[in-house]
Amino acid sequence: MRIRSNEAISPIFATLIILAVITVLFIPVFIWATGMSSETEDSWQLSGVIATERIVIEEVNLQADINNCTIYVRNIGKTTVSVDNVFISLSDGTGSLHVYKKSDTSLTTSPNSVIQGDLITVTIPDLDLLSPTLNQTYTLKVFTDRGVGDTYQVVT
Repeated sequence: MRIRSNEAISPIFATLIILAVITVLFIPVFIWATGMSSETEDSWQLSGVIATERIVIEEVNLQADINNCTIYVRNIGKTTVSVDNVFISLSDGTGSLHVYKKSDTSLTTSPNSVIQGDLITVTIPDLDLLSPTLNQTYTLKVFTDRGVGDTYQVVT
């Protein structure tokens, strides 16, 4: 005759099996969490830089007769800035939006970047796409390479 045991595994073995299962399940969670934290840290650092980046457009010379534009932008933030894009449109909302980018050389900056308090001169030498007319009000939006911007209205 065969004797049957009604005992389960010992509590020590049960605890070890539970710890092994938890450890195996925790490893992918740990890898995912450490990857997320490094991405979060990078985004927080970028957010901190953007939070201290501020520009103001001080003056705009949009000259319809010679078809060019000079924009004077001051860095009033604590971070070094570089102007990347300029958007120009009619202030009344009619017409199209004209985009001038540093990357496609439709605008130039002098100097390339400025520290707090300094002035950067943005020049758009050719406004053929815009064709500004006299006595029109235009809205200019200037943006840095991190997306911080300022708006200015000018009458030609």
